[in-house]
Amino acid sequence: MAKVDKDLQAKVQKKFYAEKMASSGFKVTKPRDVIIKILSKASNLLTADDIYMEVKKLDPAIGVATVYRTLELLTRLKIVCRIILGSGRSYYMLSQECARETFIYMICDNCKKIITNNQCLRSAVKVRLKENAEETILKNCKLQVDNYQILFTGLCDDCSSGSSK
Repeated sequence: MAKVDKDLQAKVQKKFYAEKMASSGFKVTKPRDVIIKILSKASNLLTADDIYMEVKKLDPAIGVATVYRTLELLTRLKIVCRIILGSGRSYYMLSQECARETFIYMICDNCKKIITNNQCLRSAVKVRLKENAEETILKNCKLQVDNYQILFTGLCDDCSSGSSK
């Protein structure tokens, strides 16, 4: 498996974030920048409370309400992905992959690493909704579907290689 250049990845994420904020008519503020910084360094999913605890370490003046409002905005702009697991808790991660309509990801049960929109996962899973599925769901179920997520759990390449030795 290829190694990721984390410095390059962080620069690409920061540029994506700044461009997305500007094109959406929003400013890059200190609280937004702090949250982006925290998420860019995270190697696993974080709850809003986890993010708030890290924010307090970097800037005690930023309140919990600001963290929640910022996460809501960044999620709406698809800069941050909100992942709702079976427990009903929301988890967040910084990813350009949020811009895709279908979000396929896997969480390693052992190391908690997140694999997002991996080409192998994408090619193994071909999801095709029936024609006008969104309208049918809205009409019959009174639910409006904006996008959907597919979650796999198991062992990542590193952990499965280690367990077979």
